[in-house]
Amino acid sequence: AGAWFFQPLFLLAYMLKCVISLGPLKDAGAEALSISQFPNEHKTVDRVASLVPDVRLQRISMERAHMYGPGQFAAAIAMLRAVPRIWRFLQLLARRHSFMPAARIASALAFYMCFSRLLASRPALKSVIVASNYSPEAVGVAAAAHRSGRQVIYANHAPVPANALVVPPVLADCALFYGVKTGEIYERRSRCAADVALIGQPYAARAMEWREEVTTVGIFLTAGTRADVLQSLVASVRLDLPEARIIIRQHPVLLLKTDFSGIGVDDPRTELTIGNPLEDEIAACDLVICGNSGVAMNVVSSGRPVAYLSSLDGLSFDACGFVANRLVLSVPWWTEDIYDRLKGFYQTPGWEGVMQSYDASYGRDLAELHAEASQVLMRHLRPEAPGDETALHRVRAIA
Repeated sequence: AGAWFFQPLFLLAYMLKCVISLGPLKDAGAEALSISQFPNEHKTVDRVASLVPDVRLQRISMERAHMYGPGQFAAAIAMLRAVPRIWRFLQLLARRHSFMPAARIASALAFYMCFSRLLASRPALKSVIVASNYSPEAVGVAAAAHRSGRQVIYANHAPVPANALVVPPVLADCALFYGVKTGEIYERRSRCAADVALIGQPYAARAMEWREEVTTVGIFLTAGTRADVLQSLVASVRLDLPEARIIIRQHPVLLLKTDFSGIGVDDPRTELTIGNPLEDEIAACDLVICGNSGVAMNVVSSGRPVAYLSSLDGLSFDACGFVANRLVLSVPWWTEDIYDRLKGFYQTPGWEGVMQSYDASYGRDLAELHAEASQVLMRHLRPEAPGDETALHRVRAIA
């Protein structure tokens, strides 16, 4: 009975929760809308909007406060009316998947249905902007936009792991990437037929900076950090640099937070942080140790050397592909000469070219880079009318 009634009912309740969490849903003068949920996605949409300040953008997010806003009751009623059409599909999801995968698929369908209605009622909206190519809300709104002949604009909110088990495709008309390497990864591992513009990474790019001595060591963690390895690493750093400050930056997703209570953070020179501005913590460090995290690219682009320690998390070696492409130096463990080894690696001729392939803003004039991206972006924010045959042909080719 559970798979036939109760589990599909829970999925339906989750779909309703997703739909009524969306907002604000009314902005009659907007030319485009965006969907974002997490802080890094909000910042990515900020970057896109800053490239085209004359375009009015309706920014939609998922928040509990939206549940009581105007129009939410109508959205819920519309979803309930669709129950006879989707019930058998929900039963199929419940039988084939555990709750979390089934909920993600069901919520993607809910977002698709909700945004299909919204776009049908708002002909002035010519395009949608997403900062993810795999979240249910981004997948749903992109599918709804393509079905109605609108343009989809995608901007990556983090580096793309080159060696991940799965690299989701970019099903968009326009894509804004940090650098050419991002596009190469999508083309090699997945699919991307978008009109591409390069915008660089979100933090100010700086030449590598070196200090006379190491006084602050950063350890920037991934979601899968091994607490025992972290504890041993902190002890090794402290043995070599007894007076150094150690900043342990946790993964920003609170749901993935790990208990690090046993690693000795009672030491006043060892700080365990979460949610602090990334650029501030990068600037405070003389060197940073990372595992399989895209933050390594942010660190080296911001002028600080990274030592990649594969044993810091449980992922496969070089999941991001940074070591193979000689963006970062892999080390087996902390050693007394680690800073000298980092100097030798990051001062190697050709390293700056590798950095530029990951971050197009590195060593570039930002005004020129952004002007080029703005031109590409405007072709999709103000395209032909949705009924235009050329636009529809381009959408069908992508979908």
